[in-house]
Amino acid sequence: MASVISKALKITGELESTEDIQIDGQIDGDVRGVGVKIGQNARVKGTVYGDEVELAGTVEGRIESKKVILAGTARMTGDIWHQDIKIESGAYINGSLKPEMGKPDTKPASKPVAATAAIVTPPPKDNVTATAHH
Repeated sequence: MASVISKALKITGELESTEDIQIDGQIDGDVRGVGVKIGQNARVKGTVYGDEVELAGTVEGRIESKKVILAGTARMTGDIWHQDIKIESGAYINGSLKPEMGKPDTKPASKPVAATAAIVTPPPKDNVTATAHH
């Protein structure tokens, strides 16, 4: 069962749960949970961490989650670090989408590929230069 922060509550500080959290009130601080649902009238100022974050209200800060769902009423100011994202029509986002969340294996793999590409690239440049001299 999810812990519920009702619309009557305003919390200042970190909120952490080993289970799901339903937020309908206001939080000034970071939120950590497994599944985090931020209701339509809720407001969070801070970073929201979770395996799955559903935003229908307002977040000013950052979301770091494997799966992010932004409802049509969502207002997001800040970056979203995600693996999977769904954005419904009407959602407002002022920030960057960063699809790197939960993919640490991808980062090292992409660096050698870029280095290999850099090594492969010079011979065509030499050929172009040689062709330009002819």
